[in-house]
Amino acid sequence: MSKKNISYSLVILAIFIFNNVLLAQKIAVPITSYGTWDRGGGIDDYSDPKADFVMGIEVSAKWAEVQSKGPGKYDFSMFQEVLDNATKYHKIVKISINVGPDAPMWLYENGVPLVKVTSDKPEKHDKKFANYPFYINEAHKQYYFELIKQFSLFLRNQPKNKFESIAFVQVKTGATGDESPYKGDPNNQEYKISKKQWEDFRLESFTQFKKYFNDVNDNQIVLIFNGVDEEKQPEAHAWVMNTIDPKIGFGIKGGAYNRGHHLSNEKSFKKKWMPFLVNPKGMKLFSASEMDASWNKPIFEINKEIGFYWAAISGMNTGVSSTNMQKGAIEYGYDHKEIADIFRMFNKYAQQVYPTTATTAVSIFHEGLDAADVVKFPESEFGVAKQSNLDRYVKICKAYEPRGAKMDDVKSANLNQVNQRYSQEGYNDAGWEIEDGNYERFLTQINPNETSIGLFRVRGTIDEKSSKYDRFARSFENATGKNTMYFKFNDEMFANSKPQSLKFTITWLDKNAGSTWSLKYTKGKDIKTAIEVKSKGDNQWKSVTVDVADMGLNHGGKFGSDFMLVNTDSVDDIFNGIEVTIQRK
Repeated sequence: MSKKNISYSLVILAIFIFNNVLLAQKIAVPITSYGTWDRGGGIDDYSDPKADFVMGIEVSAKWAEVQSKGPGKYDFSMFQEVLDNATKYHKIVKISINVGPDAPMWLYENGVPLVKVTSDKPEKHDKKFANYPFYINEAHKQYYFELIKQFSLFLRNQPKNKFESIAFVQVKTGATGDESPYKGDPNNQEYKISKKQWEDFRLESFTQFKKYFNDVNDNQIVLIFNGVDEEKQPEAHAWVMNTIDPKIGFGIKGGAYNRGHHLSNEKSFKKKWMPFLVNPKGMKLFSASEMDASWNKPIFEINKEIGFYWAAISGMNTGVSSTNMQKGAIEYGYDHKEIADIFRMFNKYAQQVYPTTATTAVSIFHEGLDAADVVKFPESEFGVAKQSNLDRYVKICKAYEPRGAKMDDVKSANLNQVNQRYSQEGYNDAGWEIEDGNYERFLTQINPNETSIGLFRVRGTIDEKSSKYDRFARSFENATGKNTMYFKFNDEMFANSKPQSLKFTITWLDKNAGSTWSLKYTKGKDIKTAIEVKSKGDNQWKSVTVDVADMGLNHGGKFGSDFMLVNTDSVDDIFNGIEVTIQRK
């Protein structure tokens, strides 16, 4: 891959790059640790079987906590406690210190100007971020750079077993790691920091982190960066690309698609990043994304299980490797088995990185109504295709209303991802650049819209009593001849050897008494039946499982399929999706 192509690839995703020689053959975040991480200490005892969904730990402290007693006095005990715990329970840890408005007050008695700011979001920031240092002041830089040095010495001098628990350290220069100096405008314009001044300060800070964490003879620690977008922060982008030693690697923090579903720009985001995250050919990336307070916002309040489930599926769809869950979300999962099971599901799916070694393949059925698609939704019929044309979304959902599609909060369709996940109050089935197909990993439905129909709000209005499966589904449509859904496994999945067996789990809605369907597969020129199912008609979601040991797995069926879901009568059956567990020889 050329440097030009690599540069194009680094935009706003939370990415962590590793090489085969990373950290002297030690991979900072092994695939076995992909999944759900405890971001804020929501679990006290990781040996508790109920906590088995936690794959890693994130710990962050405020500068004011680390240096509460003045210059030269450091207290890293909160980090030591987490490292001790992580070592005890064989976890790995992401580590950072919040600076900027979380700096200690004694700075302002030792030559650092105190900056008061008029908040850009008073309801959120006035109390939380009251005081800021004047970052480019030389006294501030002296104290801040010394903090970086002492932090590195504390971590790098850990005993070997505890040092090995350190996954990576996040570089933080501004407010909360968002890599901006102030959340608003300084009241005294003397303390306004220009874009160039800020980028110069950041690069000075990057250099200090590199000096003390990377440019050392032993116990090097990988760094993860935020705000190194090639277009928005070209100097920072060039610095990380050209300065960090590729033998050590580095990472980028960001990403949003594990925080909700139908957030804008999901399709283009997936297209850009998945080649580096799932079955990469060449450069391999790791995507670490925070599940912040989104889980307590209005759209999650409708039905927590639906919120967590489809957020996890959306994260899988865009290649998120680790979801760093807020403390409250971890605690909620610990106390609610149905949520913990979703976390475990995400762990399983996130760890399927290479098809040749995968133990699970999955296709979760979904149709998203992408308002940016002018072929499916011609402008002559639905209006001009631009994100701000809210009437277009309404017309699209009106056309799909017989299948349950609606816009509950149409105004949010024109918001950015941050505001969508914070303020959206209802479900929207049309969106801008949203995923329009199934959510899949190594299992593909062939021509889904030509062989099935997408459904929304499957059993009517969604409330707190609805099933997580009610949100989206696919169905046969006998009236139009859509009675067979075709599927194939990834081309590389069984290229080296055939599996010992495949366990199919099919989740379906038992809606119509007496209706029948079957799972069929190809073996050579033959089509065999794996299971036949007859409905009781109680309108409940159910899962059926069947083991298959003799599937051909050579794409020998119609449309190059390996197996099919077949409607064996004239009644339209409804499905959530298919998961296949692979028993390899």
